[in-house]
Amino acid sequence: MRNNFILGIIFVLLSSSPLAATDFTDAVNRQVSLLHPPQRIVSLVPSITEILFKLGLEKRIVAATDFCTYPEAALRLPKVGGYADPSLESILLHQPDLVIAAADMNRPALIRRLELMHIPVYVVHPQTVEETLKTIQDIGHITGAEKPGQQLADSIKLRIEKIQQQVSALKPKTTLECVMLQPLTVAGPDTFIADIIDIAGGKNVVPKGPSRYPTWNTEALLTVDPEFIIVSTYSGQPTPKHFFDHWPQLQAVRNQRIIQIEADWIHRPGPRMILGIEALAKALHPDIIIDE
Repeated sequence: MRNNFILGIIFVLLSSSPLAATDFTDAVNRQVSLLHPPQRIVSLVPSITEILFKLGLEKRIVAATDFCTYPEAALRLPKVGGYADPSLESILLHQPDLVIAAADMNRPALIRRLELMHIPVYVVHPQTVEETLKTIQDIGHITGAEKPGQQLADSIKLRIEKIQQQVSALKPKTTLECVMLQPLTVAGPDTFIADIIDIAGGKNVVPKGPSRYPTWNTEALLTVDPEFIIVSTYSGQPTPKHFFDHWPQLQAVRNQRIIQIEADWIHRPGPRMILGIEALAKALHPDIIIDE
């Protein structure tokens, strides 16, 4: 019965008559055609789920991934599997009129199979703060929530500009952001995190190399000796203070400048990135003013 239901969905999708559609260009220059603003969205990207909620479109989300954990209401959404390996069958069962995917996580083969079933797939790929703001605007545009999308992007941009105005005259603080502690994995240049560090008045100490998120040894850590070390805690990872206490010669340890920031605030290119920027800027430059 279940297989027959899925086949029925596919038949209807494949046999639909083409009507006048609006074309959108996604982040990887694919053309996505929609007959009307989507009403049944499957989000395969945690940051996009957050954006949809922030735009007041949560009732249109029919399913999301296991990693779509914010806001709390997102935990109650039907799930289609992991971020990188969602279930095609589960996606089809929810009869979406739009699937939103990520270029760096969702397999091209999955996107292609959805396309063959005439299910529109919009791909996002924000790698900087500026690109994240554009993504918010684009999601507003494609969902018919253009004004809320523009307002949300503008409000975040205004808060960023207030930070930049204050830190522009200050000396950047050398900063290391640890994505993981075991193994010690750091954020290199040309990453979303590096962009946040720069905006917040920091200077990323990780040099350019073959990996955007290299794994470091003790020698590399002691060589750069940053003024600030930024960490985000995860279950199964050691407590940051105990971890870095092994290296009392580090100035960040001596000066008690091991700073913990919520992982999603600086790892997810979504609306909460402004909280990460503000928290980091205040940690690096305590005298700046953050509007409450």
